[in-house]
Amino acid sequence: MSAIWNFIVNHQVLCTLGAGYAWSAFISALPAPTAGSSTMYKFWFSFFNYLAANIARARDTSVESSPNFQDAVNMHLAQKGENKVVVTIPETKP
Repeated sequence: MSAIWNFIVNHQVLCTLGAGYAWSAFISALPAPTAGSSTMYKFWFSFFNYLAANIARARDTSVESSPNFQDAVNMHLAQKGENKVVVTIPETKP
């Protein structure tokens, strides 16, 4: 254990950069919340992404995350003259 501690003490910048990279990779691996996600998951997702400086990802309000996703798809298909589709959004529980 003292060998690991000595390495950390002697290479503080390297260890700090490595820990920051691991933190950023962990936050980036979180799946984006969907319309079926809980309010708490949406909060934690945004909070952690703000901490990791992923501001664009924290503020993402894409159509796929919207509760109106199926309506948007059907409206787009209606403009093209195609049949309506049923889009199912899987329930994800973080």
